[in-house]
Amino acid sequence: MELIEMLLSTKKATVLKKVKAILEEDQARLTEEDYKIIDSRRESHLRGESKSFSWEEAKQQILKS
Repeated sequence: MELIEMLLSTKKATVLKKVKAILEEDQARLTEEDYKIIDSRRESHLRGESKSFSWEEAKQQILKS
């Protein structure tokens, strides 16, 4: 709560921008589990075990949903 109060009371835009950048950076990180899933799917694709789509095919499928 103290941190929230400090953020609300600050008038320095630079402080708020720095805090925002730190929070956004933290949210953008992938977990170790995310990397394992990505690696597994990539390997499956390289072995020809998964279907891939062109950008146009992907857009069409998304628009149908």
